[in-house]
Amino acid sequence: MSERIDRLIHDFKANRAYFDAVLDQAVDRANEQIYSDGLGWDLRALVVHVADANRGHNAQAMNITQERDIIPEDFDIQRYNRRTTEKNTEKTIREAREDLNRYRQELLDWLQTLDDETLLDKRGRHSTLAIMSAEEIIRFGMKHERSHAEDIARVLNIPV
Repeated sequence: MSERIDRLIHDFKANRAYFDAVLDQAVDRANEQIYSDGLGWDLRALVVHVADANRGHNAQAMNITQERDIIPEDFDIQRYNRRTTEKNTEKTIREAREDLNRYRQELLDWLQTLDDETLLDKRGRHSTLAIMSAEEIIRFGMKHERSHAEDIARVLNIPV
C-alpha cells in the first residue's frame, strides 16, 4: 500500500475517532435538537444522516475509480436529505452507528485493495454537483462528518 493511501486511512480513522468520542458522550440525548433550521434535526436524525452520507460518499468514490458516475446532473441534495430523513424516522442511534461502522470497514477494506493510487485521482460528480476526485470525495466525507460532530459537541456542551 502506498504512503498516500496510508495517510488517507490514518486521517479517516482519526476523524472517526473524534466523531465516536462525541457520540459516546451523547448516548442518552437522542431527542435533543442540534439544528433548528432546515430539517430541524435532533441528534438521532443527524447521526442517521451522517451514516447515510458515509454510504453515499463511499459509493461515489468507489464508482468514480471505475469510471462510473452515479450522481445525475440534476441531483437535488436537499430533496434527497428530506426523503432520507422521512424514510429513517424509526432508525435508532445505535443502528446508525452500526451502519457507520459497516461503511467505515467497507471503505477501509476497499482502500487496502487499491494497488494503483492514481485511481484516487479519477474525477466525477459529487452529490453537491461539484466535480471532484475520488480522494476529494473521501476527504469531503471526513469534513462533513467532522463538522457535524463539532456542531453536536458545541450544542450539547460536550468536551472533546
